[in-house]
Amino acid sequence: MLIHYYVFLQNELSILEFIHTLVETLDRYFSSVCELDIMFNLEKVHMILDEMIMNGQIVETNKNRILAPVSVLDKPTS
Repeated sequence: MLIHYYVFLQNELSILEFIHTLVETLDRYFSSVCELDIMFNLEKVHMILDEMIMNGQIVETNKNRILAPVSVLDKPTS
């Protein structure tokens, strides 16, 4: 299933800021993100995007809040 994220933003600067925040968040999660991290962990990238965008609007930009639900799923269960 291909998921499209439509982000309706005010101007070009806000688009660049969103992309910058996304890359920083991915870099924090994958610790030095590269293309292979995205290719082999596409569902995690979708989860991160889902935490950032809702109904085409940016709802969260705090990296700690974005990564909290994803980190919970990464913890091993005992």
